[in-house]
Amino acid sequence: MELLKKTARTNDMLHVLRIHSFFFMMISEFFSQFAFSMQHFVLIFVIYETTKSSTAVSGIVLSFTIPALLFSLISGVYVDRWNKKKVLFYTNLIRGFLILPFLIPNLHVSAIYLLTFLIAVATQFFLPAHAAVIPSLVPRKYLFAANAVFSFGIYGTTLLGYILSGPIVLLIGKANAFALLAALFYISSFFVIFITLPKKKKIIVDRLNLFPAKVSLVGEAREIFTFIRKARKVFHALMMLTIAQSVIFMFAVLAPGYMTKILNTQIESLSLILIAPAAVGMGLSSIILGSVGKRFKHKWLSGTGFLLGGAVFILFPFGNRVISHELIQTINSFLPHFLTITMFHIVVVMAFIIGFAISFVFIPSNTTIQIETNEAMRGRVYGLVNAIIGAVSFLPVIMAGGLADLFGIPRVVIGFGIIMIALGIFFWLFE
Repeated sequence: MELLKKTARTNDMLHVLRIHSFFFMMISEFFSQFAFSMQHFVLIFVIYETTKSSTAVSGIVLSFTIPALLFSLISGVYVDRWNKKKVLFYTNLIRGFLILPFLIPNLHVSAIYLLTFLIAVATQFFLPAHAAVIPSLVPRKYLFAANAVFSFGIYGTTLLGYILSGPIVLLIGKANAFALLAALFYISSFFVIFITLPKKKKIIVDRLNLFPAKVSLVGEAREIFTFIRKARKVFHALMMLTIAQSVIFMFAVLAPGYMTKILNTQIESLSLILIAPAAVGMGLSSIILGSVGKRFKHKWLSGTGFLLGGAVFILFPFGNRVISHELIQTINSFLPHFLTITMFHIVVVMAFIIGFAISFVFIPSNTTIQIETNEAMRGRVYGLVNAIIGAVSFLPVIMAGGLADLFGIPRVVIGFGIIMIALGIFFWLFE
């Protein structure tokens, strides 16, 4: 018992959770992220049920992604100017308010697209604020652990939102599901009230002290590009985050084809075989990194993540039952009868390792950005990150799908694995 108490006192992740403002931010984040994840599924369900069209569903996806291209960098400029606690409070409040019109029966598709677009615009202000506020709540020496806790909360809540979306809609109906989403956003806003930010000097931006002038806006955007070009560590961290996010998008694009053409199984098993194990891997990796990660150089952790993820991607195509048959028989010959495994078990382990590796990129990169940037420009940096990720996210969708149709899924997956290994070596040697 005494050993457990000593571990609790010395564990950095548990320490940051004892910080009052960070704890309430994480509670707020839980409700907000759960609502945000769940709304994706519910809106896709509603739009498909209304139109019976996959093209209409893609419109919902675009309604969520286009605002990232249009507003992320601009929102970062404003987030740096505004009180981040108020940004978190009002963006959750606004998103909850924008959910309410979905309670109207037989809402027109164009109205659904518009509301979805507006929710996504509000989210572009929320995203840089919630990442940039962490250094204001947590001492610098605990930033790595704080990002690990934050990442674990994001991954876990996102997975929970996706898993429970279907059962919740079936249990309480679409109208009540939207009412629940609005309530979750309001609850998130409520917990933001208990966050306390350190006082800082007030920045006067113009006569109204609300919106920066056009010239200032352009100038500040240019300033952040200049800063990132000169700040090598921030540039590399930004690049790592973008590449890792692209890998996730590529994984999502190729996953359905991998399930049906390589594993020869139903696409409905996707979440059980690939998504859930990857999310669990991300969560476990976050816990481990939060405890011991600060002892290692960030570039080594990120490079290891790319190397590990790339190696697994190269192995993924061998999940084909024909190719893996002899391997599975050989492994089972050394195992007791009650431990007989199939290729699905190995694929689950590989998906777990992919998620585990991705956290090795996300957590150190976010920590590097927060350490190497000051509060006056941290929102703009994260705004730029979201804008680049929004722009780059289209490339994996187009490239991965087209290349898979042209060369086959196995070759494309192996090709991405080789690229990831090359990037891992580059970050290890030259970052």
